[in-house]
Amino acid sequence: MPRWYAFWSGLALVWSRLESRPAYVFILLSLVFGSAISVVVPPLRGPDEIAHFLRIYSYTRGGLLPVTEVDGRKGIFIDRDLYTQLSFFKNAGERFFRNREQGLRLRYGEIMKEHPGGTLQEEKQATKFMPFAGTEGYNPVAYAPYVLAAAIGNLLGLDFPNMLLLMRFLGLITFTAVAAYAIKLTPTLKWAFVLIAMLPVAIYNRSVLSADGAALTYALVFTALCFSAVQRYGRVWERSLWMILCALSKQPQIVFVVLELMVCRMTELRRRWSSLALVVVPSFVLSPLWVLAVSADVAAWRLGEAESYPREYFDPLWKLAYMWEHPLHFPLAAWTSVTVWGDRLWPELIGILGWQDVWLPPWTYFALTVILLLVPLQKLNLDGAVRARVAVITGLAVLGYVVTVYLIFFLTYTPISIDHVRGVQGRYFVIALPMAAIFLASMINVDLPRGVLATTAITGSLLSGITSFQALLGAHWSVP
Repeated sequence: MPRWYAFWSGLALVWSRLESRPAYVFILLSLVFGSAISVVVPPLRGPDEIAHFLRIYSYTRGGLLPVTEVDGRKGIFIDRDLYTQLSFFKNAGERFFRNREQGLRLRYGEIMKEHPGGTLQEEKQATKFMPFAGTEGYNPVAYAPYVLAAAIGNLLGLDFPNMLLLMRFLGLITFTAVAAYAIKLTPTLKWAFVLIAMLPVAIYNRSVLSADGAALTYALVFTALCFSAVQRYGRVWERSLWMILCALSKQPQIVFVVLELMVCRMTELRRRWSSLALVVVPSFVLSPLWVLAVSADVAAWRLGEAESYPREYFDPLWKLAYMWEHPLHFPLAAWTSVTVWGDRLWPELIGILGWQDVWLPPWTYFALTVILLLVPLQKLNLDGAVRARVAVITGLAVLGYVVTVYLIFFLTYTPISIDHVRGVQGRYFVIALPMAAIFLASMINVDLPRGVLATTAITGSLLSGITSFQALLGAHWSVP
């Protein structure tokens, strides 16, 4: 047998096995690129990473609800040494950001020479207060692996950079496993799920401290469970559990309860009302209860940055009453946001990293957009009526999620004197991509040639991982 023939035969065998194991391919790619990104991203250079760290650290101390308050700001008292390290890396990030805006090429190698060092446990020193700055409302389910890692780091006496790295690694491993479970569950579109979970924004959020990593992976699992239940009902309690995790990790994901309507025909809802209630009711009870417990805190901290605005502008109940009297204000503000201020939404959804200041090569956004449109091209094993139901429900869920995101930011973050909804970023909408993929597949319902889906998804995943790592390495550490 010629050597070239043996080589290509072996390569074909390896590829066929990879093609049949999308979850394992995802685990390998996620851990390789995620670990590299976790190491290369400097401490607290993730979006709001210092705020997430402080909220996680408060959970390790049993602070379920944010009760400590100084000058109207909710936060936590920490020892002076940790305060010094957090302040150093926070200031380093702001200094780095300012230099990038001014076109200067400061690198973290220079900044790290000024690092003060030290450990976290010096109990004799005085404590210092640091505010949560917007993470008051995040539930522990969004931080579960990070809380465990922080507790382990405290027991081991790790300094802040090493504790942060441990938290990043454990979060990456946990959310990679959850996303792989979703890929295993979904009956079709497995490669679409792989690519969505490997987009630059997704792999980045799994590799730093963020609630977005949990939000996407929980959404992937619940979407996969509902999609799978279209053909076989599955376990209702499992869908209920993951729906609760979805709703508690990010409030807009309460809209995902709509996906339960995919499971059966509308004529069967009366007979299956108990199953529907088991999925829907716990989320509709627990999510608002959590919001009521912390929502005042979430709005209050912003007043310090917008003292010229009346307090009621950030009160959701007052804003709802205002919307009743002015029903066109919110739709017009949302439309203005999309049409005038929305030019960055799609690049942000693909991935603008760091503090939204590290861009990928421009061609990457185009290439990943094309691949995203290709991977849902798969035939669903559903008859016409069921496929139509799936298309309607997933389409409504995507639309409802987008509207809910804008509504929440309008209620809690946008003064009525502003003509657009403030604070919405494209990265929030990656959560809706699994539902959008099912919608496209159910509408188009065509098959690409055998092997194309796997090749396309793996290519897109490699492209995401490589370009993300290179962009972050080049931005933070490469010598000018």
